[in-house]
Amino acid sequence: MKMLPVAVGVLCAAVVGAGVWVQSAKPAFRGVKVSTYNIKDVPRHPVTKKMEVDAASFVGEPLPQFRLPDTQGAEIESKKLLGGKPAVVVMTKDGCPCSIEAQPFFTALARHYGSDVQFVGLFDAGSQAAKKFKTDFSVPYPILASETDTVFREFGAKQSVYTYVADQEGTVVQVWPGYNKTMLNDLNLELSKLSGKQPANLDMEMAPEKMTSGCFFFRPVGTDKPAW
Repeated sequence: MKMLPVAVGVLCAAVVGAGVWVQSAKPAFRGVKVSTYNIKDVPRHPVTKKMEVDAASFVGEPLPQFRLPDTQGAEIESKKLLGGKPAVVVMTKDGCPCSIEAQPFFTALARHYGSDVQFVGLFDAGSQAAKKFKTDFSVPYPILASETDTVFREFGAKQSVYTYVADQEGTVVQVWPGYNKTMLNDLNLELSKLSGKQPANLDMEMAPEKMTSGCFFFRPVGTDKPAW
């Protein structure tokens, strides 16, 4: 796979404590509030059958490679970061409410599986914005930043909250174009199988029932049309 000379980053966030969702007193996004909207019957960005089929086409293929700056500006090569252990790649859009609401689940899973599974977030903004996410929401894994759409196209991710799981050999074993309670449970079980650890005791009370994706990358938050 051709290495990508791009800059990437991903992550949105929310704050979770003692199993209860709370809104940060110092939000990372001006004008964006976390809400319970996505646990209603109609999610903001419903996942379509086409999205599921397109995402499934990555299963069995090598995980796309990338070389992107982290929150300190250092170039990180995916092969070195992810090689040799199961990996989870989370696509997150700067300012997307769905990404904000989903982030605590990824944080909880990353903390549970620790060094047995390598999580990484790909963020559609520069390193400073990625650093703010990581700091404000205590994200326990690397956030890489990209101000271009190249890496998102390589992953086939037009929207945020796409999640990819690769095995120890770097082969994609699961892809979800969004999240809900079922997806989070399946992700947890897949990571348990790959790592040999017991599944996390994940509080999913605030997770949506129906699959929901996030806002489109490189488009204003809330825009209904994709950038490509």
